[in-house]
Amino acid sequence: MGQPQVSVVIPVWNGERYLREAIESVLDQNLESFEVVVIDDGSTDGTSAILEEYANNGRIRVHRQTNQGLVAALNAGLRIAQSKYVARLDADDICMPGRLAAQLRYLECHPEVLAVGGAIEMIDEHGHSKGRRGYPVGQVAATSGMLKGCTLAHPAVMMRKEAVQDVGGYRTVFKHAEDYDLWLRLIEHGPVDNLAEVMIKYRVHPESVTHKHGASQSLAAGAALVAHRRRVQGLPDPFNGRESALKLEEILSDGFSNKEQAAFAYVRFRMLAESGASISDRLAALEWAWNLRSHIPRGRLVRHCLAPTISALRKADRTGEAVGWFARAFITEPLSACWMLFR
Repeated sequence: MGQPQVSVVIPVWNGERYLREAIESVLDQNLESFEVVVIDDGSTDGTSAILEEYANNGRIRVHRQTNQGLVAALNAGLRIAQSKYVARLDADDICMPGRLAAQLRYLECHPEVLAVGGAIEMIDEHGHSKGRRGYPVGQVAATSGMLKGCTLAHPAVMMRKEAVQDVGGYRTVFKHAEDYDLWLRLIEHGPVDNLAEVMIKYRVHPESVTHKHGASQSLAAGAALVAHRRRVQGLPDPFNGRESALKLEEILSDGFSNKEQAAFAYVRFRMLAESGASISDRLAALEWAWNLRSHIPRGRLVRHCLAPTISALRKADRTGEAVGWFARAFITEPLSACWMLFR
């Protein structure tokens, strides 16, 4: 087939339910030359059998490996991809028919842009629409917006392979937010952008990362932003060379400033709630947050730190302590404190 214009990388682990639909949506693209690189990350279900159905399709290349996780699968896809343009797709999502052609045309017309995404249509596990989500359009908006949150929908992105490899590819330390970390490293070298049109149908279901690993994702995203800010200040990346997934305890250490630690207040209390932590652990966290209150927005401090702990104190019949902390909440942010009373 020669060198394809675009390589579409699809990592999959036990994805038999939606994989065929994802592959077919790529094969239906109105682009002259492309390849589909499927990374089977040690699947134990019917994934392998589905891929065998495409054994004679010259557009599809399958790489099988022992289960190593999403980041390893993504990096394998980058290595194997033959095109200078790599488009992403998850094994449970669906490409819109003109997606590849539109993104390829944009990148060829804008050589300074390192990655381009687009809007997504969210669908449920049965394929029913759950609404459209847009992302900032325009290089300035999409690039500067990264400092407030991820402005690219990962499975809807097409990127320049060389640029991604030059910054080190995906990093395992930022598990569940490996894409956001990558974008932050990319924008240190050039802009990103989005198309206004819908690029993919994005499936939302109970097994998705946001549903299952929301707190861990927020932790990794926050750490990626800390690393980015240090790099642009000319300081070393504190996570450079790390392989194991990040733990909150590492952020709450002497190696990070009070301002950097305070950015993880919401994440810490969310993780405490999800783990069913004891009252003593919640109070210790609250004392920590209170000491860092000058670095935490007042509303967030009250709603996400004080409120859940006060509620836990009330349920434990520790009314005196609950009243004491409510008084602090009221002094800090009266409206947010009153919001607690009506929840």
